[in-house]
Amino acid sequence: MIQQGHEVVSAISGEKITVGRKLGEGGQGRVFTGRRPDGTNVAVKWYNDVQATPDQKRGLLHLLKHGRPSGAAGARFVWPIDLVEHQADPCFGYVMDVIDMKRFAELGEVWAGIKPAPSFRAMARISAKAAESYRKLHLDGFCYRDISSGNLLFDPTAGDVLICDNDNVGINGQSTAQVLGTMEYMAPEIVRGEAVPGTKTDLHSLAVLLFQLWIWHHPFHGRMEYDIRSWDLPAKKRVYGETPVFIFDEDDHRNELPDDPEYDTAKLRWSVCPKPLKRMFRRVFIEGVERPEARPMEGEWQKLFRQLEDSVVTCPSDRAENIWDGESSEVVCWHCRQTFPLPPKLIFKQGSSLMLDSTAKLRYRHVQAVDEASGGDQTAGEIVQNPKKPDIWGLKNLTDVSWRMQKQDGTVREVPPGQAATLSHGMNLTFNDGATAYVTS
Repeated sequence: MIQQGHEVVSAISGEKITVGRKLGEGGQGRVFTGRRPDGTNVAVKWYNDVQATPDQKRGLLHLLKHGRPSGAAGARFVWPIDLVEHQADPCFGYVMDVIDMKRFAELGEVWAGIKPAPSFRAMARISAKAAESYRKLHLDGFCYRDISSGNLLFDPTAGDVLICDNDNVGINGQSTAQVLGTMEYMAPEIVRGEAVPGTKTDLHSLAVLLFQLWIWHHPFHGRMEYDIRSWDLPAKKRVYGETPVFIFDEDDHRNELPDDPEYDTAKLRWSVCPKPLKRMFRRVFIEGVERPEARPMEGEWQKLFRQLEDSVVTCPSDRAENIWDGESSEVVCWHCRQTFPLPPKLIFKQGSSLMLDSTAKLRYRHVQAVDEASGGDQTAGEIVQNPKKPDIWGLKNLTDVSWRMQKQDGTVREVPPGQAATLSHGMNLTFNDGATAYVTS
């Protein structure tokens, strides 16, 4: 096994990389810091002798040949850069980019209070971006095989995402899997030994990860798991594979959450979970358990979470974030229980809407066709307050082209870059590429 101070050689570029301190260790091997000849810092994962197989090497070389998936969605994968070897060690490893762990967090760090919990808006962004990236991976013909909270890193404030440990990614339906996944995220059919990892099983794993992000609990950890005295392999197979019952199944109460304070967080977070998201979770963990084809696709998750991001409203009493359910005419704050009216909405031609809350952002995906390189996530406009008349709000143009605004009385004017359109009921806006929307209260 390589150690600090050793030099490993890149198989493709021939570059020599000096191994630094150990960052961590897992079932497959160890991860070290590394330094290139030009002083650039990298990370080096070195496999142990059980994992350093010819199949693993072939898989890595295929990933290197294909390259990271393209566009903004693909850029979130911390993809292998090169395969590395050492003359005195029969094992091998690979080089990848260094992750800024001061900025990015694992879900477990949030649960432990080590990193801040993301807001509703940030959670929606994290969820949409994760779904978008796995969709891109699947469209490229790959399956991830081991989606779990340990492989997803996120910025709790901005909602940006990184997906690591991509060396187990394989060609869907073709390449041999050295890992079946992490059991609590495995699709039931894998746990039962009826299937191997693929894109359909990835959809279950993704749903478990999203559920944990929003509810801080596992979808199958209820009364059935609570009553088990020995949490051994047979018990896990029973809960995750043989009799997986959703803890919030309204028709099957066998696995409902016990009356125990340990489950209070999950109960509270489910109570404030948006209705459309509850419906999606029930679909995947009830219908999707028996019929994999019923599991929501990544694009469905992405569309839902983008709409949830656009539905965030702030309580005027305590500034707590709430998510409009798309149906009610007012909102009851989950935190202070005060009722408050909805802010104006921007309704787009295609039917989606953006709540014009003081913290809302108009994205390029709202106002023009989305290009793969950017993903449409950049800010195109923001809500601003008139400095002289605080009760008047506007939508500031942050693009590089003028918008066209038409008031309800027919008055038309241009909204140049850097200026704001004063918001009023019935106002129509024409954005980039001719996209249109109107304001309604």
